[in-house]
Amino acid sequence: MAQSNSGVTLADVGSVAGVSKMTVSNVINGKNGMSEETRQRVLKAIAQCGYVANSAARVLAGRSMNLLGVILPQFDSLYLSEILLGASVAAEKNGFDLAVFTTSSNVKRELERATLLRSLADGVLLLMPVAIEHQIFMNSIPVVSINADGPYTIRADNKRGGQLAARHLLELGHTRIAHMHFPTEAIKSRQDTVYVPRADALERGEGFLETLALAGLTTPGSYLVICNTLDCWVETAAQEAALNLLRLTEPPTAIFAASDEMAIGILWAAQIMGLRVPEDLSVIGFDDSARAANSNPPLTTVRQPLREMGAAAAQLLCNLARGETPNEPHPCFPTSLIVRSSTAKPPWRSAA
Repeated sequence: MAQSNSGVTLADVGSVAGVSKMTVSNVINGKNGMSEETRQRVLKAIAQCGYVANSAARVLAGRSMNLLGVILPQFDSLYLSEILLGASVAAEKNGFDLAVFTTSSNVKRELERATLLRSLADGVLLLMPVAIEHQIFMNSIPVVSINADGPYTIRADNKRGGQLAARHLLELGHTRIAHMHFPTEAIKSRQDTVYVPRADALERGEGFLETLALAGLTTPGSYLVICNTLDCWVETAAQEAALNLLRLTEPPTAIFAASDEMAIGILWAAQIMGLRVPEDLSVIGFDDSARAANSNPPLTTVRQPLREMGAAAAQLLCNLARGETPNEPHPCFPTSLIVRSSTAKPPWRSAA
């Protein structure tokens, strides 16, 4: 009987999921022939049982390596780079090294990686978790995430950030205000990568739209735009979504984007449409990444202290790895509005 490094068998997982061990094996090996509902049920059972594959087990299992694993979706994000900078400094101060891995849509590979990290790492830091497979770590070694759900997570006050963005645009006199956000439901890319909605982005939109509603503004559905970033760069996806938005019969005069990278794509779209920012269109981002201050024009954005959050996440993970009980499992960092040159009064107010 196929047995994992943790002693859990395929049959054990199948029993929990209510499927055969062959179905479990097919899911792990990326085979088709089952419904998405069945696949998700098996993945949840894998996470619940703590099943990991034998093939990546290492002889060093059981020894502390003073190593923290980091899982992230890509290396080309300034948002993630800032977090990693803070995390690496804090880890080094505590005598830990970081081993960075990117996510995979291959379940078997994910399980083998889980075995590797369970064997060598003292804890795992999840940055922007995008697949349910990552839950397999939570039954074995300490796991800390950033701006996501979990037993230990570092968060920014995303809802207040959305509120700050909305108030700024309202104070400038805008009434036709759109919001570009990440997908709010689990979807698949062309490469079958499962996107799990980001809790932080949902909170930003919630704060933003609630503030507009309190001001008496009803946001039409056409002003709520999804930026599907699974199959292309964030900026490219945002540009395409913004072009559709700006071609409406009555386009918005202001757009709040759920990230700075998304806002950069909106700036590109405005340029294609021959619109001036901020004279014709105001744009607000979120994060205050390095690109925000250097964009053209410099981007008004909501700042979350990414480097400090990365340091706090690594410190929390080091404490957990040493067996310490944290005083605060969910630290929340404040957000603040950084006003630059991408926002102004709407065109009719400026002309008055």
